[in-house]
Amino acid sequence: MKALVYSRFGAADCLRLEQLPAPVPTAGQALVEVVGAGLNPIDVKTRAGKGFVAQQLGEAFQFVPGYDLAGTLVEAAGEWSAGTPVIGMVNLPLGAGACAQLCAAELDELVLAPTNMTLADAAGLPLAGLTAWQGLFQHGNLDADGRNSQRRVLILAGAGGVGHLAVQLGAWAGAEVAATASPPNHDFLCGLGATQCFDYRDPQSLAAAAPWDLILDLMGGEVGKQALPWLAAGGVMLTVPTITAAELIAAGEAQGKRVLGYTVQTNREQLQQLVALVEAGHLHLHVGQRFTLQRAVAAHQQLETGHSKGKVILEIPLGS
Repeated sequence: MKALVYSRFGAADCLRLEQLPAPVPTAGQALVEVVGAGLNPIDVKTRAGKGFVAQQLGEAFQFVPGYDLAGTLVEAAGEWSAGTPVIGMVNLPLGAGACAQLCAAELDELVLAPTNMTLADAAGLPLAGLTAWQGLFQHGNLDADGRNSQRRVLILAGAGGVGHLAVQLGAWAGAEVAATASPPNHDFLCGLGATQCFDYRDPQSLAAAAPWDLILDLMGGEVGKQALPWLAAGGVMLTVPTITAAELIAAGEAQGKRVLGYTVQTNREQLQQLVALVEAGHLHLHVGQRFTLQRAVAAHQQLETGHSKGKVILEIPLGS
């Protein structure tokens, strides 16, 4: 099978396309013929040698990246027949393997793919969708039942993969949702349910619109620190980038603000809920750019710019 692989950390050009043996699923796993893989910040961070996964890989490794996949079952598995279209966030954190023609994944990591969108594009939903869902409803204590009309939510980096889904989920749950983004993306976010959009380079306007009950920080670092004074008394900032989580938590403690870091967890029921929202028309996954597997270097470089709108998808060729 063709697979994206790297054996050293570095810039995107360390990625290469190789012919590797097909994975052999073990008990409780299914073999998926992959048609699309969703790229996420963890992919470029790990490839650059940063973060937990990179530390665990050590110095001698051969790593096939990718945690988000969409494809069809090669053989019957569980209650599903061969050819069933599925999506999932798989093999997190050390297994990965979605950026290949075939991937072995735990059955309980997979759900039926949405029926109203292209299967390859659906690969962009699992990790980003679960990150948004768990931030808002699990850690941010929003109610997924529309009883949040008094809650004010600010999404930092609202136009990105997680951000644009979080804007929609917050609005669907009845919260007042605002987001930061570059001005060309403001209409896009308002169309998704944001009531206010702010230029991330204009802190004065953000400060004037404060306070916020919940801030979902998808940027980290100095951007997250800048937002701390805008948090309401009793509010919480949830920060996703793990590299700067500790310093943001410490900065929050110094200002008497509550900051929590979290990492996304596999949850089949939540992913099924996200698929149901997509099929009901309440949640739209925006795919900003698609690349073939052969252009994976360019896909990584695009994600590294920090200015991707929605999701970046790798389309995986079928066949040998």
